[in-house]
Amino acid sequence: MDGLSLSLGVVSAVLQTYTAVTSAYDVYLSVRDFPSTYRELRTAFMVERYRLEQWGDQMLSGVQQQRVEKSHHNMAVWKLFQAVFDAMWAAFQESNKTLEDYGHIVGVSKSEDMSAPYQRSDLPPDLELLESMQLSVKQPPKRSILGLARTIKFVLRDKKKMEALVKELCYWNDSLDKMTSRLEQESMRRRLRVRFSTGNIDDLQQLQAAAALLEHHDLEKMASARTVIEKGYSNEPPSQLLDPQSIPSRAPTPNPESDFRLEMNQLDFHGLPFMTDQSRAMATYRGEGIIVDWRLCRDDTWRRQNPKAFRQRTENLTRVLNSDLKALDVAVLHCVGYLDQSSTVTGYAFRVPPEANPRQKPVTLHQLLTNVKTTSDVPDLGDRFELAKVLVSTVFEILNIGWLHKNIQPKNVLIWPKSGTKDAWDYSKPYLVGFDISRPNQPGEVSEKPLSNPDDDIYRHPDYRTHNSRPFLPSFDMYSLGILLFEIGTWRTVGYQGVRRSSRPSLETHKSDPNFIEKVVMDGPVMDLKRHMGAKYRDAVVACLNQEFDAIWDQETVFDSPEARLQDFQTEVQMKVVDAIAVCSA
Repeated sequence: MDGLSLSLGVVSAVLQTYTAVTSAYDVYLSVRDFPSTYRELRTAFMVERYRLEQWGDQMLSGVQQQRVEKSHHNMAVWKLFQAVFDAMWAAFQESNKTLEDYGHIVGVSKSEDMSAPYQRSDLPPDLELLESMQLSVKQPPKRSILGLARTIKFVLRDKKKMEALVKELCYWNDSLDKMTSRLEQESMRRRLRVRFSTGNIDDLQQLQAAAALLEHHDLEKMASARTVIEKGYSNEPPSQLLDPQSIPSRAPTPNPESDFRLEMNQLDFHGLPFMTDQSRAMATYRGEGIIVDWRLCRDDTWRRQNPKAFRQRTENLTRVLNSDLKALDVAVLHCVGYLDQSSTVTGYAFRVPPEANPRQKPVTLHQLLTNVKTTSDVPDLGDRFELAKVLVSTVFEILNIGWLHKNIQPKNVLIWPKSGTKDAWDYSKPYLVGFDISRPNQPGEVSEKPLSNPDDDIYRHPDYRTHNSRPFLPSFDMYSLGILLFEIGTWRTVGYQGVRRSSRPSLETHKSDPNFIEKVVMDGPVMDLKRHMGAKYRDAVVACLNQEFDAIWDQETVFDSPEARLQDFQTEVQMKVVDAIAVCSA
C-alpha cells in the first residue's frame, strides 16, 4: 500500500470515529426525561460535546487533511487522534454494557429488548451511517448506537456512573487539547466561555456545578461571577457565592445592611489623597495595602433621588469586583469594600497587588504616555504587546459576564513597578479600575455618565457624547479599547495626534468634536500602526474604531435571545480583536 493510500485510510478512519463519538454524545443529550435532581450532568455532557466539536472544527479541517496527505509525520499525529477517539468510543461502549446489565435488573419492556430486531429503514440517517461503518479500523463496534439509545435511560438512574463517564470523556478531551498550541488552547477556552455565558440563573448554577465536577475552573468562575451579577440585578441575595475570606466580617462597627460597607476609621490612610489623573488614596486595612478609588459622576441627580437604588448598585458592583476572577485572566484588583465620602461620592477599596510594595503608589497608563522625554521612555515592542493582550482579554471577559465598564481610558489603567524596583514598570500586569459608573448589560438600567472634559471625552463613542445619546452598548467599550490600543501602539496619547497639524482648529476645540477619532486618527495615523505593530494589530484597532461592532450588535432580530446576541457579538470580537492581538509577538 502506497503512502497516499495509507494516509487517506487514516484520515477516513479518524473522521468516521469522530462522527460516531459526536453522535453518541447527541444520543445522551437527546433524552428528554433527564432527572431534574442532577441536571448539571446534562450540562457537563453539553460542555464536553462542545469542546469536542470546536476541537474538530480546528483540527479536522480540510487544510489539516491536506497536510496529512502530504506528510507522513502529520499522519503519526492523526493516528494519535484515532487512538483518543477509540478510547472515547470505548467509554460509551463500557457505559452501554453497564446499562444493559442494569436494565435487566430493573426490567426492560419486551419492546425495548436489546436483542429485538429492527429495520434499517427505521434508523435516522446519521444512525444508519454509524451502523454501516467500521468505527475502529480493525472491527466494528460491538453495540450499535441504536442499542445505546434503547438503554440510555437506565444510566440516568445511576448518578455515579454518569459522572464517571463524563469525567472520562473530559479526560480525553483534555488529551486532544494538549495536541494543539497554547494559543489555540486559549482561543478554544474563550469560545467555550462565550458559548455557555447566559443570563439565566438556573442555567448558570447548573454550569457552575458541572464545571466544578470537571475542574473547568475558568467556566466555574465565569458562571459564579455572572450569577452574582444576575442575582444582584434581580435583587436576589447572592451571599452564598461570595468569597468568605474577602468579606470584612470583623469590622468594629458592622453595618447589618451591608457585607461590604467600610467606615473611614477602619482604614489607616497614608497621607492625603493623591492625583493619578483621578483622586485615589493609599491606605492600610487589616495589615494589607489598600488603594481607594474615589469616584463621582457627571450628574448626581439620580443618586440623590434614588439613594436605595444607588446603594444597591454599589453593593452589586462591589460583589462583582470581590469575585475571584483569576481563572479568567481578568486584570482587575480585588475589591474588599466601599466607603462613603458623601451620599453621592463613593470610594472603592482594592487590595494592592501581591507583587507590589504596599506603600508604592502606582502610575496610570496616561502618565506614562505623556511623560516620554527620550526613546528610553518608550517600552520595548514585546512589553507593549503584553500590555495590549492583558487589556484586550480583560475587557472581553468583562463583557462576557454581562457587565459594561463605560469608562475605559488610560487614566483608569494602573501599573506598579516590578518587584524590588522603583520605576521599572511591569507592563505585563496592568490593572483596570474606574468601575464606578459601570453597570450590568441589562435593558432599562439607569446609565450614569462620568465627569466630562475634552481630554476624557475623546475616549467615548461618538454616539455617547451627544446630549441625547443612545443607551450604552458593549460595542462602545470596544471603541474605547480601540483608542487605548492605538495609544499603546504609538506610545503617545490620542490627543497628541492633533498637535502636528497647524491648519487644524485649536486642540481644545477639536477634542470636543464627537468625530475627533474619525477625523484625526482614522484619517491616516491608524494605518501607520502596521509599521510599528504589524498588520494584525493594526486591523484589530481598525475593527474597534470603524464602528463595525455597532453594526454587529444592531443586527438583532425579534427571534434573537439576549444570550444569542451577546454570543454573536463576542464571537466577532474574539475573531477580529482578541485572537488577532494574542498572536502578536516581538
